Amino acid sequence: MLGWVLTAVLCAVAVVSLAPGWVGLSTTTPVAQAIALRPLLVVGFGLLGALLLLAVLVAALRRRWWPRRTVLAVVLLVVAAGHAWVLYDRGIEDAPLPEPREGAFTVLALNTFGGGASTQQVADVAQEVGADVLALPETSQTSAEAIAGALAERTGTTFQVFARTTGRWDANSAALLVSTELGDYEEAAAPQTWHASVRAEPVDGNGPTLLAVHPLSPHEPGAAMDRWAEDLEAVAQVCRSEPGVVVAGDFNATLDHGPLRDIGDCVDASVEGGVGGLGTWPANLSRLLGAPIDHVLLDAERFAVDAAAILEVGASDHRAVVAQLSAVE
Repeated sequence: MLGWVLTAVLCAVAVVSLAPGWVGLSTTTPVAQAIALRPLLVVGFGLLGALLLLAVLVAALRRRWWPRRTVLAVVLLVVAAGHAWVLYDRGIEDAPLPEPREGAFTVLALNTFGGGASTQQVADVAQEVGADVLALPETSQTSAEAIAGALAERTGTTFQVFARTTGRWDANSAALLVSTELGDYEEAAAPQTWHASVRAEPVDGNGPTLLAVHPLSPHEPGAAMDRWAEDLEAVAQVCRSEPGVVVAGDFNATLDHGPLRDIGDCVDASVEGGVGGLGTWPANLSRLLGAPIDHVLLDAERFAVDAAAILEVGASDHRAVVAQLSAVE
């Protein structure tokens, strides 16, 4: 009996891993960290299930029957397939971006790793994709102005620069660049997060409200986890409560974490664009194995996603998320 109880517990843990938010565990240690790396759960559960099933089959050839281990092996393989399906459903086919259609605007979100992606490299990718909005966590005002200057020199388009910092390091800074072709913008109060967040609103009220965000990472138990959850909730609340928003940056969270499971009318541009299952961090890990923690969230009542892509930029430890958006008619 004890053996079956243990088997049932292991099976339950595996099944809960598919959607820990259902039982309120997605923001607890170590579940929050594990679910962020869902691709590795595919590998882990799949490998364990396959090895256990192989052992069961070898035992069966010797006329030894292991029913509990058979059940556990099957459950582990089914759970691995479930995790793989979630990633596949969110999109893992990364195709080149098409030319933006008339009236569309392009958002680029990139954690520049405090200069790991240089100003010239950021300007290169922004020019390549025709970015109208750049949300740049870990980017100082000086760097942001250099990027804006490079883009103005190359394209003739002027960018309005908004930047904030909560500390002395670039990692505590965030910048938001907005093309003047979108209209005049002014800075407004942003959610209070551990790392800086920046908000800009259209002066005439006709364009999208734009936010560049960077919640604290859930890097250790205790106070850091609590602050991460608070930061994430503050950012998600903007989507739930304000129409016409575009919120972009390094969220240090995936769509499986509690606050991002409830974002009101907002949708994730990567998922809508068919690349939501690809990892954006760490950039030195295959995009099929990394964590999709960088996002462009948008009010689906106001904007549609025409296309999205995940791109490598310089030596940043994050990949960029690029989204082509257009107004819903």
